[in-house]
Amino acid sequence: MTMRFGISLQKLIGVVAVVLASVNFSVAQSRTRSIPFTYLPDQSEDQYNQRIKQKTLPVDGTGFIILSKKTESIYAVEFYTNELKKSWEAALPLSAAEEVEAFTRNDNYALVIIHRKNQETGLQNLLGYTIDLKTGKKSENKKLAEAPIKSRRLGVAFSEDGTKLVTYNYLQQQAGLKAIQATIYDGNLNKVQERTYGFQDLVGIQSANVKIDNAGFQYVALINNNATKLSVRRYSQTGPEIKGMDIQVGGVFEGKKVYILDTFFALQQDSSMYAAATVADEKTGDFYSLKVIKFDFASGEMKYAPEFRFTPHYLADINKLNKSGTPPVKRLSDIYLSDIVVSPEKHVLVLAEKKYNEGPKLPFAAREIHLFTYDEFMNPTWHSILNKSQVAPASEGFTGISYKANVNSNELQLITLETLNNKTDLFSRKINIKDGTTAAPQPLKLNVSANKPLAYLKDFTAWLNDNTLVAVFKPSRKSKALQLTRITIK
Repeated sequence: MTMRFGISLQKLIGVVAVVLASVNFSVAQSRTRSIPFTYLPDQSEDQYNQRIKQKTLPVDGTGFIILSKKTESIYAVEFYTNELKKSWEAALPLSAAEEVEAFTRNDNYALVIIHRKNQETGLQNLLGYTIDLKTGKKSENKKLAEAPIKSRRLGVAFSEDGTKLVTYNYLQQQAGLKAIQATIYDGNLNKVQERTYGFQDLVGIQSANVKIDNAGFQYVALINNNATKLSVRRYSQTGPEIKGMDIQVGGVFEGKKVYILDTFFALQQDSSMYAAATVADEKTGDFYSLKVIKFDFASGEMKYAPEFRFTPHYLADINKLNKSGTPPVKRLSDIYLSDIVVSPEKHVLVLAEKKYNEGPKLPFAAREIHLFTYDEFMNPTWHSILNKSQVAPASEGFTGISYKANVNSNELQLITLETLNNKTDLFSRKINIKDGTTAAPQPLKLNVSANKPLAYLKDFTAWLNDNTLVAVFKPSRKSKALQLTRITIK
């Protein structure tokens, strides 16, 4: 069921859709092929700040690679053909002081970054491995960065195509961020450049997010000025040039003092970065508004979308979706910005999801998804609320719940594990980014287990092409454990 209504309260031009996961759904026709899959949960992962969100990566139409934990001390990268035949496996033995920090690939290599703490020396390191995609041959580890253990955790970021990476170390002064020391490497882990990002012109820095594009430009997105300002700096790989843009998104509005509550940054390959920020009332903690900005370094301009206010009317829309019999929601809470999608036509879709843990050793939950869309000029076009209800035990956290997203032209596809009409399955929802049209959820008819632990591992879901994806789940048949499955949707 879809309800549409005007948004004159927001003084925006567009359409609002509140999308309910109805009991009436269409059935996707799919064909599958499966093989057994070995997996061991990584208990060290932070459920809210996951370091590696994508553990399956397609490889040039020939197959895909998977990073998974095999034993308590061994990770492995495996290459599978599209027919699910394993071509090679590269083992990555880890000590108790080591964790996998990052994973990507380029045309020639898989890249794995390891974080190591050495209590004897008091140092932390980032170590890098390259693994040949054709042969599975693993290089010796290479030290990429080093810092005292007492410093903040070392960071690393990859370019989208895996040909560049930057490691970085936060330099603190009097409990504040003074600068970032960075080292840039190519896709074979050869050092290209060292530089320091200084922030002497900024005060009250709360966080710094480092990214790198395919051309080697480095970007640092900062929340500063006591959680009221967003600043983005761009640094060149070929020279000393620095470009910066700043915008005040918090402060006093209509007599209320608001501050930045959550942010999400999405780097594009045209020297632009999109930022979304939710701001909250400092006095009450209530969600106040969503603000979306495009930092365009090619033109040297910023585009600022009209503010979206979280009004009582919006809260009422959420309560319309509540069919569980629980009391109506009185205020927004536990809503996290989760993605920014840009279509080929430059339509921008911001996603936020309600996610929370009910308490120590209590279940995790992932609820409705909030969607906000803008045209290429950052004018609002439509927004919607997509209802879903997912719960998982504390031992699993968000491993199988929440969603996986894929963009095909102007269509967004979401894959979720849900139980609808007493059927537990992976469901597909397709959303037209231009006009908000949302198809009914389609079960992929995989007969996913409804009562086994770790029934679905969403980090291993990946699209091989527009109609084919791979996923790891447990079928409902009693004899079956985890299966790596290729799913072709007809």
